[in-house]
Amino acid sequence: MVRSIGLLAALAATAPVSAQLAPGVRVPPEIGAAYGRLGKAMMAHDADGVRTVWAEDFVVNAPNNTVLRREEVIAAVERDFLDYKDFRKHITFVGEKPEVTLVMGYDTMIPLKGPGAGTRVTRPFTDVWAKRSAGWQLVARQATVAATR
Repeated sequence: MVRSIGLLAALAATAPVSAQLAPGVRVPPEIGAAYGRLGKAMMAHDADGVRTVWAEDFVVNAPNNTVLRREEVIAAVERDFLDYKDFRKHITFVGEKPEVTLVMGYDTMIPLKGPGAGTRVTRPFTDVWAKRSAGWQLVARQATVAATR
């Protein structure tokens, strides 16, 4: 069972995105704040804001089964292609190491554009955060569409 929270004050206060944590799961405050900045930037289609959270060497195994680098995804952000309604992050696991943190779970959202537009999508994810000189940055993400309805 997943309990609802207002993800970390940073996320709830800065972006129209909600989050849920599985019982006993704790997101480190620095990563919670970074998720908040990322959510706000994504919802505003703010490419520069996204760049502050995604490492220069960021890669994503995207839901369309392609591997994309940071600037390729940011180009989609700038074209307003990544636009969602009712975005919710469900975090089921956080594994902390001194310089790397894994966050796993699933997202649910309704894409407003592109494939599946207007349909609720469930997308399992794994995020890899690394401690860099600029703070915690997202270095890799895997996301797969598991269900639509």
